Amino acid sequence: MVEKQESLDLFSEQGKFIKGRPIVTIFHNEQNLYTVIRIRVDETNHQYDDKEAVVTGYFPRVHEQETYIFYGEFKEHPRFGTQFHVNHFRKDMPQSKQGVIAYLSGEMFKGIGKKTAENIVETLGEDAISKILNQPSLLDTIPKLPPDKAKQLYETLMEHQGLEQVMVALNQYGFGPQLSMRIYQTYKEKTLEIIQKNPYQLVEDVEGIGFGRADELGYQLGISGSHPDRIKAGCLYTLENECMQTGHVYMQAEALLEQVKALLEENQRDVIDFLAISNEIIGLEKEGKIIGEEKRVYLPSLYFAEKGLVTSIKRILQQTEYQDQFPESEFLLALGDLEERLGVQYAPTQREAIQTALMSPMLILTGGPGTG
Repeated sequence: MVEKQESLDLFSEQGKFIKGRPIVTIFHNEQNLYTVIRIRVDETNHQYDDKEAVVTGYFPRVHEQETYIFYGEFKEHPRFGTQFHVNHFRKDMPQSKQGVIAYLSGEMFKGIGKKTAENIVETLGEDAISKILNQPSLLDTIPKLPPDKAKQLYETLMEHQGLEQVMVALNQYGFGPQLSMRIYQTYKEKTLEIIQKNPYQLVEDVEGIGFGRADELGYQLGISGSHPDRIKAGCLYTLENECMQTGHVYMQAEALLEQVKALLEENQRDVIDFLAISNEIIGLEKEGKIIGEEKRVYLPSLYFAEKGLVTSIKRILQQTEYQDQFPESEFLLALGDLEERLGVQYAPTQREAIQTALMSPMLILTGGPGTG
């Protein structure tokens, strides 16, 4: 049996669209998938009369032999003129019986010949593709379709249609196209499964998503305010945010408890007691996501950075070759020659800093830019 990935009705699109086949890819960034293409316009519900259009947005490479439906709006670029900015898109799937049979028996689906494709359409109807994507177990009802072929068929459909479905769903959840693509690049075909199971995972895995945004999604999905996943995410977010804001490498456990409680109760969803937070902090330590030492709580990266720094300082301070290497008389003579050649005169504190740096294995400089 093929496992189901997602059950949303993702084909009931609303809003402005433009439909067409790509003519040329003008630009494509493999890192963030920002794409600019020119398409031949077949249909649109905009006031747009040109036969071609420039389409921009965050989506993977498109194929010139495929027809796509892009959802978004036209905008005027000050340099490049009218462009259609995409929020999400999908391939225009065949709607007729013969079209679906031809699609499923094409080269993309290995081992699915015309007869098998006909069996699929006869059993599931002309909307067989959307049915399979929404309920892959229906493939078990197809006569003479071996389980391995059914699995391969579904995986191929997901590979070619899954991204479009995910982008539509993420748009419905309120994510913009760029952030949606970043989420998809993180989780691939498991995106919706992971998000619906634990939206707070986004805080850990996807740059640009904070606790507040994940919490909004958690509320949409009906996750309780006292759910362990929510409390854990609040702990990690608070610890990381506090360290980033203050420059410290840890938080005192008591301060962490108080700030997490305030964060979780900010929207007055539930009253969270300290015991529940403490239990999740202990759980996070067991998972290796935080480190506790006495009454201090660290993120592992900062903990080991601090330990590594201490080790390095000890090693440097044990070096002895710096001691008495530059007698003061030689230093002053050399510095005077340098000042004369450079045409500068160092202040007494600057002279002291230079001398200390030369005669000590380690020197700490403090002060803002320009104070040296």
